[in-house]
Amino acid sequence: MQTIGERLEEARKRKGVSVREAAEATKIRSDYLQKFEANSFDLDLPPLYIRGFMRSYARYLDLDQERFIAEYDSVAAAEGRAPHRPESRENYGRVEFSESGEGSASKRSSVDQAMLLKYGLMGGGVLAVIGLIILAINLFTSRSETKAAQTAPTAQTAIAQPPADGAQTLTFTAMENTRMKIVQDSDKRILFDGALARGETRTFRKTGKLLVTTEKGSNLRMEVNGRNYPVPLDGYGRFALD
Repeated sequence: MQTIGERLEEARKRKGVSVREAAEATKIRSDYLQKFEANSFDLDLPPLYIRGFMRSYARYLDLDQERFIAEYDSVAAAEGRAPHRPESRENYGRVEFSESGEGSASKRSSVDQAMLLKYGLMGGGVLAVIGLIILAINLFTSRSETKAAQTAPTAQTAIAQPPADGAQTLTFTAMENTRMKIVQDSDKRILFDGALARGETRTFRKTGKLLVTTEKGSNLRMEVNGRNYPVPLDGYGRFALD
């Protein structure tokens, strides 16, 4: 039975294109495509991006996208990586949202994992102490405030909680002047289409697949629920957030 990589390589050759040509057509880096065809999926990217790249590559090669994603999930689970768990739907990435060691396909030994756990617990203890200190300072400084003012942080905290429907908060910040267009794929509704000045921020509520076109990807910073994610395009192009 052919592996994922063997079928990808066979389909590309049948299409009569080189890896470089496929990379230019899909806007996916050629070294990623080469690793996919070599059955090497331990990239320095979240599984979201890997799945998005694979879906785009399979679509370009006229292959069954969902079959390849399902097989990748099986391979990832067999190799000990976290399987895909959809939210409303998972954030797709050509982009595109557990990380592995840079350029390495080997797994950490049990000793390494124990050391990481040890230091993680130590770091968590330090953060807990810092949190208690900050809490004590906040309580001390708020003693003279009115009852109305004291309730404001509570309301703000409630707003900051993740929505019950699984929606995500998507934020783009312009590092330099650029243009951007965001389309909701389900109904082709345009959420934004315009210019962003340097330092300008736009926030969107994401409940489904979005198509993002950018004039220059390197000029944008992207956050999902407050966590930074790289924009997978340096120049002009389009990527999807599933």
